[in-house]
Amino acid sequence: MYYSLFIFLADGCHTYQNLKDAERKYDHSKADSKCDHKLSGWYRFQGAAGTRMATTSPGRNKCGASFPAWLKGRHPKEADGTVKRKVCIHKFDSDCDVSRLIDVKNCGSYYIYKFIEIDLSCNFRYCGTD
Repeated sequence: MYYSLFIFLADGCHTYQNLKDAERKYDHSKADSKCDHKLSGWYRFQGAAGTRMATTSPGRNKCGASFPAWLKGRHPKEADGTVKRKVCIHKFDSDCDVSRLIDVKNCGSYYIYKFIEIDLSCNFRYCGTD
């Protein structure tokens, strides 16, 4: 029984935090001073933030920050389990000036993302979309 409970909690599909604010949306064009550099753990996009992480660069000054972060590559299928994907941060000239690998998981009807602390001067933010 304890082993089953551990698998349930370690899975991520049941122990995530929500990202819901509208300023996080892909097309939000005001660059606020919001910053995600301290986010760590499993997160899910919901509500006004969208339903998943953006997979194309929204351009600079979007998602409530000067430097938007987006997922390079496709979202996994449920059967893929947890996969590694590159997160790109559009900071200077290129849409992928800074990148890090994160875990992404398809939980059936939604996706979760295991963000890591990124030692980067702010302000950067993970972008959501529908």
